[in-house]
Amino acid sequence: MKFSVLQNKLLNALQIVSGVVPTRSTTPVLENILFELEDDTLKMTGTDLEISITTKIHPEKVDSTGAIALPARVLTETIRSLPDIEIQFELDENNRMKMTTSRGFYQVSGISKDNFPEQPSFSDEKTVVVKNNLLNRMFSKTIFAVSSEELRPALMGVFMQILPDEFRMVATDGHRLSKIIDTGFRFDDQPIRMVIPPKAVQSALKNLKEDGETKLIIDDSGLCFDFKETVLYTRLVEGDYPDYERVIPRDNEKKLVVDKNELMASLKRVSLFSSALTHQIRFSLSTDKLEICSEDMDIGGEAREELQVDYKEEGMEIGYNAQYAMDVLKHVDTDQVVFHLNNPVRAAIIKPETQQENESFLMLIMPIKLRS
Repeated sequence: MKFSVLQNKLLNALQIVSGVVPTRSTTPVLENILFELEDDTLKMTGTDLEISITTKIHPEKVDSTGAIALPARVLTETIRSLPDIEIQFELDENNRMKMTTSRGFYQVSGISKDNFPEQPSFSDEKTVVVKNNLLNRMFSKTIFAVSSEELRPALMGVFMQILPDEFRMVATDGHRLSKIIDTGFRFDDQPIRMVIPPKAVQSALKNLKEDGETKLIIDDSGLCFDFKETVLYTRLVEGDYPDYERVIPRDNEKKLVVDKNELMASLKRVSLFSSALTHQIRFSLSTDKLEICSEDMDIGGEAREELQVDYKEEGMEIGYNAQYAMDVLKHVDTDQVVFHLNNPVRAAIIKPETQQENESFLMLIMPIKLRS
């Protein structure tokens, strides 16, 4: 195996693949990236057995082909530290890879391809083509609300539903919920539902280009993202996703409209004085006024700010986790954010002031009990 490739081209590919490679594993071969050179194409693969990424580049010169698994961390850091020059790779009969540049040479020991896990094979029986900007937006608007609690494994992913006349994603951790629906989507097949693990979503987001389309290939246990030069495979989260519609209130008729940036800034300041354990802040609502306050009784900290808002309903006080509230607000695209409220113990629905075309987007945040 002998070839030459430019540093920048190789580094871009290594960064794509190394994102799924575990830094430490009980199966040492997983800490490697598989190099497979055939004809004029170099294919690189990384996996943690749950998620696999393969990407392709074309070297500047190919003298002989072959395959070898090389240590991901050492290789990536070495290539990253080099300038954008041509690097020659040459594999000897003892599976040692020699990398030579105009500045010197570096050598690492590799592992035979036979010891590297086989990659899953997919048929094209069930495929969906999605525009990159749509997939990017929907993943970005939901990934933050995914649960990390292993006691509720079905919530540890983004729930995707593909229906004949809409494409929707939902994520919730029991404290927050985000639901986004594209009503302009059309799909001429049986409905599809799956729960995608967050690591796969994050990897997909890194590989979604602004323009173009991505092919989703689905089977009973896995999902494959075909980005053309890069292919991402992931196993799906097992278990049925709960009926999230049941927790979305239908009678939150009290409406609060507030400037998003002002509210974010106020929450950031006031939350500095909240309990480090609960991050609790208090919303005190009255006609066209929102008072935000917090206190940390352990250290005697206290803060209070007042905002002018649009609110015409009866006054009430609601407690929220400041971090959860800020996470939700970050995903509102409009200058004004709308809270739909009912009472201090009912979840609040948060929406942008105006929805984008063919889109329905809402988030939910649960209140926390106030100290009397």
